[in-house]
Amino acid sequence: MSSPGREIEEPSSSNDVVDSTVRDEGVKSAASEGVRPPAKRRLSSTVIEISDTESDDSDVCAVNSYQATADEVKRIRGADYSSSSSSSDYSSDSESMWEDDSVLLEDEKPNRQAVRAQLNPRANRMDDPKLNSKIKTPEIIERISTHWNELKDHSGDEVTLTCSPFRVCLLHNFLDNPEIINNIVDDMNTLDWSRKKMDLYEFHQTADLASLTWQRSIRGIYELLKTDVMSWVSQVTGLELTSVSASCSLYGPGDHLLVHDDLLGDRRVAFIFYLAPWRPTAASYQRVENGASGDHDVIQVDGEECGWSPHMGGALELLAMDDDSRPTDVVHKIYPRNNMLAFFKVGTDSHHQVGEVVSLELPRLSINGWFHGPAPEPEPCARVVTPPPPTLAQRPHSEPVLMNQWVDNTYMSPRSRAQVQAQMERESEVCLRSLLLPDKYQALLDALKQPDIPWERCGPANQRRYSRVPFDWVESLDKEHPIRSLLKLVSSAVFFRLLVDCTDLTLTGYEKLELQRWSAGDFSLLPPREQYQSARLEAVMYLGVGTRPLCGGSTSYVAPEEGSSSGEHEGALVTLPPIDNALNLVYCDSGAAAFTKYLSKMTMQPDDCFYILTCTYTE
Repeated sequence: MSSPGREIEEPSSSNDVVDSTVRDEGVKSAASEGVRPPAKRRLSSTVIEISDTESDDSDVCAVNSYQATADEVKRIRGADYSSSSSSSDYSSDSESMWEDDSVLLEDEKPNRQAVRAQLNPRANRMDDPKLNSKIKTPEIIERISTHWNELKDHSGDEVTLTCSPFRVCLLHNFLDNPEIINNIVDDMNTLDWSRKKMDLYEFHQTADLASLTWQRSIRGIYELLKTDVMSWVSQVTGLELTSVSASCSLYGPGDHLLVHDDLLGDRRVAFIFYLAPWRPTAASYQRVENGASGDHDVIQVDGEECGWSPHMGGALELLAMDDDSRPTDVVHKIYPRNNMLAFFKVGTDSHHQVGEVVSLELPRLSINGWFHGPAPEPEPCARVVTPPPPTLAQRPHSEPVLMNQWVDNTYMSPRSRAQVQAQMERESEVCLRSLLLPDKYQALLDALKQPDIPWERCGPANQRRYSRVPFDWVESLDKEHPIRSLLKLVSSAVFFRLLVDCTDLTLTGYEKLELQRWSAGDFSLLPPREQYQSARLEAVMYLGVGTRPLCGGSTSYVAPEEGSSSGEHEGALVTLPPIDNALNLVYCDSGAAAFTKYLSKMTMQPDDCFYILTCTYTE
């Protein structure tokens, strides 16, 4: 029994023409082996496979296959072409005659139509974001306003208000139509992102949302912020708000924003709208904070749909202040949650930071900015923070120091020092590698790892974070102790002579001599302007870095007053990578300042550390 469709169907290629004798033998062989041929399958629509083998290339035979309808076949092969196979309800993967005995299995029809689940539902593209109607009721507005003015905490399903260390309000279900958040994330993929990188921060950001034209969902959020949301916030806080500025932010692995207060110009209220339309995987983690110590109260919203997990980092971290109005430790944390808006009044007490994002899979997305308004009247009893008195340069001491017992012989010869001086004249910086003798260097590292060292934390948190050796403790050590010997070496008159020979500078004193310990989360920002208005020679020496790769920890020199109008620096004048046992000498003109980049948790274990010796030499 033969298939009528097969009797007149044209072969798809010349290779499909098989001798009938060979085919009969193949059929008998298949029958003897008891092999069942593949079953025919029903097609949803009539298709015919067409192969193109008309290429004249004798070396390469490429067959391009595609599927076409019967009408397309007739158009391609000619109007007089007719194929009865085009009316067949079956197609086969095999040319075997055994297909005539195959059985067609009918699919069992379900009783009802299956429901298709959408992992990331989208809203209608013509929909606009809508503010949660529950928070717009007069009762909610009056209750939150009363708690805001009386500095009382409030916790509810829709709104949470915490007043310590400063007032922060959370709108948990910000939008009535949260499915539009997927549209917003889609539109974010069409925006132009700029990499923002300074001493204070590192992340991606877009331009102001007021400049957007066709991204309807993001534009809708911007319109909602400057109308309904700004009006609601004004009623709750009692502040006069007149305009809004906003942009999109993306924090990837290692991105962060260090301590600041947002107090600039006419900013009155800061806000963050979190976008996290996904379900992250659970993972164990060990919490490490930027500039935090002790226990912390954590504001965290539980639930499977929050879209973010604490082990991913990226929390909004609130810092307390000391008696001098300087930020100290992290006391509250707010983790991102999908469809949540956080806002707080900008002031001298609103010190906060964005913790480093350590997620390698998901980014921290947000729409953030400020509500602007008239500047408030100055408080009559406002504390005036006086800057610390300038440090006085100390004279080098004349105590006996045996340089040849500490410094490698390479730097003891006049010829080597002359070569170093020539490099300083050309580049204004030089790196003296392997400065300390190996045995002294190893003894120094062993001493620095001793658990009895009373490391003291350096602050304030909006300027720096690292630990240093207390000088009063150093003075109590034995004179032969490696730590005391090192500090005596770099402040001695004989070491000054080495620096003079290597730089051709007339050095008369030193200041800011520190032996520092650095671990994950440490940083040092650009100093105040008055601290870099004079020329100087800065010395930086890394200890105990090893060969591990680091993200951050390098020291960069920039000209802060020559940056762009946005505060960005065009590029570092000099960058010193962490290199073991290498003394870096950098001559700084007036207007040049240094910062040490935030040391990422991505490449440092919580209990891991290295050390930096720093000193400033003056003429």
